[in-house]
Amino acid sequence: MTQNLGSKGVCVSLTNLCNHQVGNGGVGFIWSVSEGGHDEEWRQSIAPIPADKLIEVAQATNDDLDRFTQDGHVLPPSGELEPGSTMNGSDSDEIDRIREDSAYFEKEVEATFLRAVNENIKEDHVILEVNSLRLSYNLTSEDCAGALFYSMMKLALDVPHSSANELVKNVGDVITTWQKLLGYYLPSIDEEIEVIMKFEEMCLESAKEYSSVFVQILHLLYEKDIIKEEAILSWAAEKEGADESDKVFVKQSEKFIQWLNEASEEED
Repeated sequence: MTQNLGSKGVCVSLTNLCNHQVGNGGVGFIWSVSEGGHDEEWRQSIAPIPADKLIEVAQATNDDLDRFTQDGHVLPPSGELEPGSTMNGSDSDEIDRIREDSAYFEKEVEATFLRAVNENIKEDHVILEVNSLRLSYNLTSEDCAGALFYSMMKLALDVPHSSANELVKNVGDVITTWQKLLGYYLPSIDEEIEVIMKFEEMCLESAKEYSSVFVQILHLLYEKDIIKEEAILSWAAEKEGADESDKVFVKQSEKFIQWLNEASEEED
């Protein structure tokens, strides 16, 4: 007789098989797995999944994520749309969610920083807390740098002052005290540019009192080695094609930027 075993098996003739192969009375049959069948066995089994299969699954998942990203279905970290792309309702909701997360992250970083100030918590512990927040919100070191700088500048603004010079002095005191903490999140020029852009944002929105002393504080950050020459020049270069309203602080800093350019040329 012949038994058809379906797609996973093959047709096996049982007439010539021994009892130990098919059981007494020929009531059983030999299961012959077709090509690719072994790959499915581990999926249906209740036994632990083999390590090599786990690796294959992980790699396949990563490949799917790569294709997902390359197809343009994932928003950039900043929440901005890629040039030429369109936005549907779900995209808009996602951007709103990212913005809300960034705002919550910034508030939590500020609370962490102020607790460190008031309770004299060591910088290493602050770094651990900020890193934990960064992971929970799935953000970058640039976000950490911007949030910490924002917290420090707000602290300096809250310290009593009666003149612009006193405000700049307050900033210098705060930056000097927490320079190591901020510097930890400035591993490259990208994070330094983020700090400048965050300062611009503060001057235009939440802390307009800083707008009149933008250049002095930018120079202070340069002197403290928080922001390097390359970051300042790159920030200015990126503004060249921007609207006039976006060049307000670049124009305020023209003499300082010119001085940096000349110093850079002399070094070359």
